[in-house]
Amino acid sequence: MQRLTLASQRNILIGAVAPLVALLCIVIAIAISPWFSWLDNALSDLGNYNNGMLAAVIFNAGLITTGAMLFVFLMRLMGRVHDTLTGVGLAIFLISVAFLTLIGVFSENAGRIHFWVSVGFFFTFPFAMWAVGLSWLRFAHLRWFAVLSILLPFVSLCLWPVTFGGTAPWTGVAIPEILTALTAIVWIWLFQLLLVRNKLEGIVST
Repeated sequence: MQRLTLASQRNILIGAVAPLVALLCIVIAIAISPWFSWLDNALSDLGNYNNGMLAAVIFNAGLITTGAMLFVFLMRLMGRVHDTLTGVGLAIFLISVAFLTLIGVFSENAGRIHFWVSVGFFFTFPFAMWAVGLSWLRFAHLRWFAVLSILLPFVSLCLWPVTFGGTAPWTGVAIPEILTALTAIVWIWLFQLLLVRNKLEGIVST
């Protein structure tokens, strides 16, 4: 079993910390926005400069920073991937990260484009998880992660119809947004755990 190089360790650290930046900025933005309601608002309302300049700057900067960090992590990782289907999954995830960054760049104040980049983010990352999951079903020691990768996106797929169907106990989209995002974060961290434990030999070089 090969040990991770210092460069790989640093890259994994960047990828692991990235989601924490977004979560911390969301928490801070909510803390200084007494008007925000989990039941009635969207997370993107925190990034609307008309609702509070400081909260909006913190929220949007958090998304942009997280996106930039994940972009660096994925670009460095993809250069060491030796499995085509895994590479496809990570390429799709890279697109999702680009959309995440654009959510911070194009806040609600930017108009309709904000809606489309938000849809782009929530629509693309499940396909990244499915691509990796289907690819890794052939590896016995990774089958648990493969199954999880296939099933986890269905949390999101179940939340959104309930939300827009009017049967959920909330009227805003903040709750499905954060729960959907958390599925992606859990997936990223588990992926990185596999890297740390050298479980991806033959798929990703260390």
